[in-house]
Amino acid sequence: MISKEKRKIGFTLAEVLIVIGILGIISAMTIPNLLTKISKRQIETKTQVAYSLLYQTMQLADSADNTTGTTILDFNDENMKDWFRKFIQPHIKVLETCYNTYSCWHEKGEVKDLNGNKAWYSDNAGMGLNTLSFTTAKGISFSIDGWGTLPTLNSIFGIKTAQDSLIVYFDANGRSKPNKIGKDIYVAVYIPERGLLPAGTDKTQAEIEQNCLKGNGYWCLAYIKRNNWKIPDEVWKR
Repeated sequence: MISKEKRKIGFTLAEVLIVIGILGIISAMTIPNLLTKISKRQIETKTQVAYSLLYQTMQLADSADNTTGTTILDFNDENMKDWFRKFIQPHIKVLETCYNTYSCWHEKGEVKDLNGNKAWYSDNAGMGLNTLSFTTAKGISFSIDGWGTLPTLNSIFGIKTAQDSLIVYFDANGRSKPNKIGKDIYVAVYIPERGLLPAGTDKTQAEIEQNCLKGNGYWCLAYIKRNNWKIPDEVWKR
């Protein structure tokens, strides 16, 4: 005669439901964290790719311009088109180019800083006035604005120069969120005499850390570049 203990080889419905419930709780706790880590790592990788692509492009453009470095023209539409065709288009596979239009960049006011405030000059097509924007085959969006020699270049972008300059914003994951400077959008400055520089380059390490970890995030590119292209968790959670 088979004992009751030996006959009981399956699970009751209640036991199955309990196990499913436990697995559901574990999944609810772990999957969002896993997806967040994956998203963070993807943006870190694409940020490094975007900066390297732009850095190499500007170096190639510099070598092609044998006058006094890559010429920075006053950014009206025609000058922008000439500048783009001469210095950018030969070196980057571009899907779409925009001159003072929105389709290559975020809509008006969509870009925020790490404090949650609307980013400077984000009320226009692109980031600034008379902007050139473009998207690449790698899904990265760029917006370039001519800044001349404005004294605010140092206070806002952390670069000291008496030369004309370009401010370059790039969104590592294109039009996808979070659309925050310091998380997926980063800022660099191009000066013919010095080349492409992460915003904040001329600030101290302490000033860069303060800006990125607790400030508006405009100098975060300098921070993560020195941090082996890792976005700090404190920044990612902001």
